Amino acid sequence: MPHLRTLCVYFLVALSLVMTNTMTEDLDVLVFLPQNNSYLFSYERVAPAIRYAQKRLKADGGQYSGFNFNIQFENSDCLYDAFFTLADRSCGQKPDLILGPVCEYEAAAVVRLASHWNIPVISAGALATGFANKNKEYSHLTRIAPPYVKMAETFTAMFEHFSWRSALLVFEDDREQRNCYFTLEGVYHLMSNYNIESYVLTDDKPLDTDELLRSISDME
Repeated sequence: MPHLRTLCVYFLVALSLVMTNTMTEDLDVLVFLPQNNSYLFSYERVAPAIRYAQKRLKADGGQYSGFNFNIQFENSDCLYDAFFTLADRSCGQKPDLILGPVCEYEAAAVVRLASHWNIPVISAGALATGFANKNKEYSHLTRIAPPYVKMAETFTAMFEHFSWRSALLVFEDDREQRNCYFTLEGVYHLMSNYNIESYVLTDDKPLDTDELLRSISDME
């Protein structure tokens, strides 16, 4: 149920954005969700909640009940599918609102194009530090989840409380979607006044405990 309430808020936030322009009662909503169920935000898991939010907004008789949300679901592969679909689809009719995508690289491409076309985008992802730039390329993005920099703020508060001055960031970089890299990116940049070092694991460089211990010793 918390996810359903969040998606209702999703639409209300969207309306506050799209209603700043002259709109008809029909709103075309383009939703990017992966068909691959290995993602927590796959079509099978999220689409029912979006449909539920759509029905609730239509049935409650409130100030938004007169709007018809025409929802079209498209596949997101966390690479290029969403970007190409948006470009192809917009040759005919641009959507009024975009929900998603979530993955960083795919969201970046979609949001850049949408911002250029003045289309609002709402995403539960796009949490990397770079998306905070609202001056131009990500100007039309609204994120409904705390970005990774919020975790960095938590670490900063801990370091100040315990008077810590150094940290070793150990993470795996898959060099594709790079979720771990983006997660710790905010920590690295926000805590630039501290002695922060990184130990990166990759497919061709697995964990070497001796080397890791040497890195910790060198920092001390």
